[in-house]
Amino acid sequence: MPDPSPRKKPRIKRSAGHPTERTMVGKAAIIDAVIALMKTKTPQELSVLEIATAAGVDPALIRYYFTNKQGLMRAAATHIMDQLQARSQVMLGQDAPLEARIRKRLVLLIEALKDNPRFLQLVLNEIYSHVDTPERIDTLQGVALRGLALSEALLVGRDGDPQLDAIDPRFLHVAFLGLCTFFVDAQPMLKVLFNGEPDAEDLTGRYLDFATRLILHGIVK
Repeated sequence: MPDPSPRKKPRIKRSAGHPTERTMVGKAAIIDAVIALMKTKTPQELSVLEIATAAGVDPALIRYYFTNKQGLMRAAATHIMDQLQARSQVMLGQDAPLEARIRKRLVLLIEALKDNPRFLQLVLNEIYSHVDTPERIDTLQGVALRGLALSEALLVGRDGDPQLDAIDPRFLHVAFLGLCTFFVDAQPMLKVLFNGEPDAEDLTGRYLDFATRLILHGIVK
């Protein structure tokens, strides 16, 4: 006679924190969740549990993908940098005068900083510091060299460009970052300096014009 007792389905063995096919959530979704959370909170204020809840996953999945919170923050910083550098690369490939190319790169940097208010803090903490392991050193080198390549590309003359001076692209790269990060990060100081000028969009446009001319005159003979 057949056995009337119900048969239990065999359990799928998996290591702790390892996602199953039914519960699989990609790394990108978790990174997107933490980037969204950082629009209103600092990285220090966020917990793994809060990030997991926002992403709709078990905290163990974050540990599986990123080892710990710091690994996730480093992945988020790298993701934002990769997106920015990819957009900048597309822009540099477009046919435009040198002045327009400089301004567009400044625009992309400032937009990225405004869209991600904790971006500078995140990059400083997770990419530019704590380079104490081969993995972190590789991350820093990759980010720095890709950014430097964008500045080097600006110094490659095209038909119609003015003659350029012999500029060290590393200084140009640092200048781009400094001009943009301080302008966005020092908003309280700007409110004091430009008191009575409430139109932030107009102020940003004027600053972009100024910074563009500053860089242009600095690299043209």
